[in-house]
Amino acid sequence: MQGIFQEKYLIWLMAVLVGALMIAPSFYFHYFDPAYRGIEFFGSDAESDYLAQIREVYDGHWSSGNIYLADQKNALNLKQNLSPIIMALFGKLFGLSAVGVNMAAKFFLPALLTVLIYAFFANVFGRKDLAILMAVFIMLTQATWALLNPASWPVIFLDGKFPGTDSQFLSYARPINPQVSSFFFFGYLLCLWKFLFSSVSEKLKMFFGIAGAVILGLSFYTYPFAYSFLFALIGSLAVYFFFLRDWQSLKKIIYVSLGAVVIGSVYLISLFKVLSSVFYEQAAMIAGVIDTHQFIFSRVWWGTTAIFLLLYKGSKQAKVFILAFLAAAFLVTNQQLITGRTAPVPAHYHWYYIAPMAGAILLYLLFVYLEKITGAFKSKLFMIVLAATFLYSGFLFQKNSYAMQRNSIVALQRYADTVLWLENNIPEESVILSNEKLSNLIVDYTRHNVYNSGYAVNFFIGAERNKHLYFTDLFLNGITKSGAKDYFYNNRDFVGGRLFGQYYRYKNGCYGCFDDNILDSIILEYQNFADIGLVDQIRKYRVDYVAWDKYSDPSWNMDSFFDEKLYENNDIIVYKY
Repeated sequence: MQGIFQEKYLIWLMAVLVGALMIAPSFYFHYFDPAYRGIEFFGSDAESDYLAQIREVYDGHWSSGNIYLADQKNALNLKQNLSPIIMALFGKLFGLSAVGVNMAAKFFLPALLTVLIYAFFANVFGRKDLAILMAVFIMLTQATWALLNPASWPVIFLDGKFPGTDSQFLSYARPINPQVSSFFFFGYLLCLWKFLFSSVSEKLKMFFGIAGAVILGLSFYTYPFAYSFLFALIGSLAVYFFFLRDWQSLKKIIYVSLGAVVIGSVYLISLFKVLSSVFYEQAAMIAGVIDTHQFIFSRVWWGTTAIFLLLYKGSKQAKVFILAFLAAAFLVTNQQLITGRTAPVPAHYHWYYIAPMAGAILLYLLFVYLEKITGAFKSKLFMIVLAATFLYSGFLFQKNSYAMQRNSIVALQRYADTVLWLENNIPEESVILSNEKLSNLIVDYTRHNVYNSGYAVNFFIGAERNKHLYFTDLFLNGITKSGAKDYFYNNRDFVGGRLFGQYYRYKNGCYGCFDDNILDSIILEYQNFADIGLVDQIRKYRVDYVAWDKYSDPSWNMDSFFDEKLYENNDIIVYKY
């Protein structure tokens, strides 16, 4: 039995348990929930959008400008495509559909990532036992961070509920980002440590240097928050080596960075084109990029940095590396102090890198301190208890999120037959006009495009096209010319989020925090739109079929516009346009 509790076995056990937690809700719904009819449980933020990107690769579009809109396929691509390509290739290799590889990834990628993060921490701190706990903490970070609040303990441990569950699953149940991109992030951290600070042979150091350059170079094609953070880390280390006059280490960093830039050059050229595009400012607005020099204060960062400086007594190399990481965290969070422009949704740095790593670092310091007070045995015992607590809190998080989302997922099941019919009975790459829910499922499950989707604004689209999509939705849902003013003023926040994305939220504090004259201008534009009428408006862009959900959208009344019915089932009618 003692062999089972060795670190080399425990990490794989933890990895399997973490993977099981990530896949459990989707697996349970698919195989055990009687409500399942063919539509999977997409319970993570933007999971449908990420699945659509994987599906797009399956359909032969390896780099599309907009994966939703046929007329925007050849536009510049705002997204990094390597992650969906990787998932699609693995899916095809093992004979899985896009939906199938997404399901499989929920188990295998978090499990393998747990092992990778463990390897990183074990190398940096030299403590395999603590590295296991730190890896589990990061993988379950939304749940584990909540345990720091003692007020939540009665709710968690007595009521069996999880406070603050926000209707989505744990982060690493989410495909693409962070599931795939985190392999590049933590993989590079491990390679960089091995290359600069490990005691391995020069031959192995060279291997890790080359591997690091490749991983960093490929990270350009995965996630902007990953590569920008990693370059900030490199820059922090470079400054340290410069002041130390450690020219050899400085040269190593420069060589790795140059190699990465060469590998990422295709992306960098594409990025230059994106930044020069006439549509860039619109895309930047949607993403919440604002002009400011405002300082962003992070209690997590300041607290972790102070405690680490005060309590860490380990190796100098580890201290340098962690402080460089914390310096990088400060730089990416506050780069607007220099540039005058924020990064798009800078909270991504906090969610996926800063908060998880900070928590893991604090956890390490806690146990080192406890060992001095209580001894190794009691510390080990507490470690086991805490690992079990982490897993239990992760279970509760997933369970509560499942319960909160189930009704909405069950409601989607009535679309399953329609989606299957559309896939099998109309020409490939057709354009279908439908409501938001069905549109997203069409892109996820079929080879077709849609006339409208809220996710379409995450790609290059332009302000006029965006308004057209939104106005079409409003007109179909019965917003008349005379009722436009009341609707827009009563739904100001939603209007702001739909047309301007995160911009006014970050600039002024809320989605609807913009001048009345802007809103009045939008109202006038919509009234002019309504005057023209539906049939003439939708002719502006390609549409081949219309799918009307009579149950959800009775106001659409498509029978008055179209005669040729091709399909009718579950109160859903498909018309030939």
